[in-house]
Amino acid sequence: MKSKLYTLEGIVLGRRDYGEADRVVTLLTAEGRFDLLAKGIRKPRSRKAGHLELFSRAEVLVSRVQGSWDIISQAEAQVVRSRLQADFQRGTYARYVAELALRFFEDDTDEQLYTLVEDVLSRLDQEEGAALLLRWYEQQLLTLAGFRPEWGECVGEREAKQCARPLAPRPDDKRAYGVDLERGGALCPDCLTASSDAQTVRLLSPSALSWLQALQRHTYQELTQFSLPSNTTAELARVMEQVISYHLERRPSTLKLMR
Repeated sequence: MKSKLYTLEGIVLGRRDYGEADRVVTLLTAEGRFDLLAKGIRKPRSRKAGHLELFSRAEVLVSRVQGSWDIISQAEAQVVRSRLQADFQRGTYARYVAELALRFFEDDTDEQLYTLVEDVLSRLDQEEGAALLLRWYEQQLLTLAGFRPEWGECVGEREAKQCARPLAPRPDDKRAYGVDLERGGALCPDCLTASSDAQTVRLLSPSALSWLQALQRHTYQELTQFSLPSNTTAELARVMEQVISYHLERRPSTLKLMR
């Protein structure tokens, strides 16, 4: 027989009001994702409220309830990310991180996802600048979710044969590359020309493709040694919005706030 009480440590990625004074809290842990009921948390004197702030990492004692949400009996914050609460821009970036994690992993999660989200939220709370971090996060998340884009070889097809041409973009390239949302990766200049009429094909500059390859292959710490040009920053944001929206079959809602 399972114990009626169990403990979890995880990141508060979502909260929604329930009833007059309760909230359903979405907790991402190394063991998985849990929707738990925090009774009375919206009351002014609630002791749990300060320990279950959005994006905080908390340890909770949970009471098992058959046929309904399990109930948080006690909560103690391990890390409170106050800057993500106080700063609208940082908080919006954090909401984007949370939204992607929750939408791409509605059921099964693993320790790698938990570690990734914890790392990115910590950096958003402590460090300046977010563009490079968010683009790196997107590449790592897509890989964990099984949607790893192919940036290293051409995914195009010509004359009923897959191209598979190695892609090595250079700053002085005269021809544009492409990205095919349906095929899940980059196109060489020849395949871009051959499929330019396809609805799922977008243009991709040599600089953007080079950065997409780097974002996928390197650690974030390694990437911080390089400067991301402002025009490439904007292009990467547009391209990844299209890639992510294609897989989710909808545009992430937090992108409206980020605009």
